[in-house]
Amino acid sequence: MTSEAQAHRSILAFLRLALPGAIIHHSANEVALSGKDVARAIGKAKSLGMLPGFPDIIILPFAHIGPLFFEVKGPKGRLSPSQADVLGRLDGLGYRCAVVRSIDDVQARLSEWGVWTAIKFAGKIS
Repeated sequence: MTSEAQAHRSILAFLRLALPGAIIHHSANEVALSGKDVARAIGKAKSLGMLPGFPDIIILPFAHIGPLFFEVKGPKGRLSPSQADVLGRLDGLGYRCAVVRSIDDVQARLSEWGVWTAIKFAGKIS
């Protein structure tokens, strides 16, 4: 079984090969601290503009395509309420966004959105 972190890494690697000219950014919305440091770090991040629930990956391909947003989940992962809210808001504003669990999901969405990639695969990638 693939963990969310493994899926995330493989999706990022795929995107960097498939969209070589694009800016691909991971939005770090998680804080890996404990105790009092957590509240302090979250407070600081929010004061600097962190939006809870913002998608994991932002892709900035050519300007005429526009930004793309992916929320990466593991096989059994579910959206948090804040993630569902932000994705709904982005969708309502006309942005292309999706929940993805694998490279196949990403390929399907890029194809659906008419985004050409630099590579094509005959089979599955793990």
